[in-house]
Amino acid sequence: MPNRRKLEKIDYITTLLGVIIFLVFWLVVATFPNFFFFNPTGNSDVLRRFELVLSSIGWVLMSTGAPILLFFYSSGRHKFRNFLPIMALVWPISLIISQVTTYVQTGEFYFAYLRNFPIFIFTDIALPILIMAIWYDLREIAPQNLSS
Repeated sequence: MPNRRKLEKIDYITTLLGVIIFLVFWLVVATFPNFFFFNPTGNSDVLRRFELVLSSIGWVLMSTGAPILLFFYSSGRHKFRNFLPIMALVWPISLIISQVTTYVQTGEFYFAYLRNFPIFIFTDIALPILIMAIWYDLREIAPQNLSS
């Protein structure tokens, strides 16, 4: 009986991508803890408080939830890939909502942080796009090559 590989190439790739997403995002969190760790309930504006809670949930989902789903996928639980868009989009959607609210309230956007700290281009723009691309690719190969 020939040796049967337990993991296919796509399993290695999804595991590797999960590890990279987790490590890079949490290194950014460790570098800029004040940007990520704050008390959202300390804001007197109810709308702003909701947005801050949503953004806190969003970055945790993307930094930790998406890698966990990729680990589940690589272990054979392929249906977990369906939740990747949620993990990828809550964070950037919460940032867009915050940007719009800030503009309505103050008349200004706060995009300067992207220029001052370009690593946030990765966490706020590139990473959600990457996760969506991974989801799209996994979704495309699933019906043809995978049983679940």
